[in-house]
Amino acid sequence: MKILIAEDAPSDRLLLKLHLEKLCHDVVEVSNGEELVEYFKSYGVDLDLLVVDLNMPYKTGVEAVVEIRELQGNYDASWIPIIILSGSDSDDDIFRCIEAGADDYLTKPIQHKVLAAKLLAMMRLADMRKRLVSANTSLEALSTTDYLTSLPNRRAFEKDLSAEMAKSLRYGQSLSVAVFDIDHFKQINDTYGHEGGDVVLKEIARRFNRFKRAGDVFGRIGGEEFGLFLPYTTAQEAFTACERYRMLLSEDKYSYESQLINLTVSVGVCAYHNEETQLELIKCADQALYQAKHQGRDRVVLNCTG
Repeated sequence: MKILIAEDAPSDRLLLKLHLEKLCHDVVEVSNGEELVEYFKSYGVDLDLLVVDLNMPYKTGVEAVVEIRELQGNYDASWIPIIILSGSDSDDDIFRCIEAGADDYLTKPIQHKVLAAKLLAMMRLADMRKRLVSANTSLEALSTTDYLTSLPNRRAFEKDLSAEMAKSLRYGQSLSVAVFDIDHFKQINDTYGHEGGDVVLKEIARRFNRFKRAGDVFGRIGGEEFGLFLPYTTAQEAFTACERYRMLLSEDKYSYESQLINLTVSVGVCAYHNEETQLELIKCADQALYQAKHQGRDRVVLNCTG
C-alpha cells in the first residue's frame, strides 16, 4: 500500500516509517496536520491509507480527519482508511477520533506486531473500497449506456444535454440539437430480421464515433432514433454538420451475412435560444424531423421557427 504518515515528532515519524517499510509498504511523510490536508488535496487519489498523529501543530489529527472526510464528500473522492496514533488510551479520545472519521486507533509506543495486524485489516478495507468503486463504476456505465450500440442511452443523453444547455445559457454559447431517424427501418427488420436490424444500429454508432466532430454528443434515444447535440454550433453550422453526418451514415451500404443493405436517414435540427426547456428543444428537432420525412426522407431539415 501507499501510506501517508502525519507525525510531528521526527523520532516517532522515523520509527513508524521503518516499521511500515519493513512490512513492504511505500511511505510518504508530512510533519503536521496542515501539510497532511494539503497533500491529500493534491495526491489523495494515489494513497491507500493515512496514519495520523492525534496531537499535531496547526491542525490536530481530529481536525485534519474531519476536513479530509468533508473533502471526500464534496468532491466525491474515493473513501480512504485512516488510523489515528496517540499516546493516550482514553476511551473519550478513542471515541472522539472514530466519531471524526477515523477507522482505527493505535496507541504509542507502537508495537510492530500490532501495527502489522492493523495494516492487514486496513488492506482488507482498502481492497473492499476498490472493489466497491469498481462495481459502482460498472453499474453507472450500465445505467447510462445503450446495451446494443454502447452509445449514451436516452437518460444519459438528456442529462448531458441539460448540462450543456445550462452552460450555453450561462456563457452565451451557441448550441444546437438534432434528431436522426433511420428511414424505413421496419422494412429492414422485416427483410433481414431483428439481428440484421441490430447490426445496422451498431454500425451506425461505429460510423458516427469514427467520424464525429470533437465535442459532439450522439446517443440512442429510441428504437431507430438517435439524438445529437452540437456545442458551440449555430443553426446553420449544425445543418452543415448534420448533412455531412447524413451522407457518412448513408453513402456506404451495410453488410449483414454477405448481404448488402441500403440505408438512408432523415434528420431534424433546431438551435437553442436560451429560453426553451429541454423537452421543447427536443420537440423542436422532432418537428423538423417530421418535415424531413414528409418531404421525402433522406434529408436534413432545419427548424427555423424553433
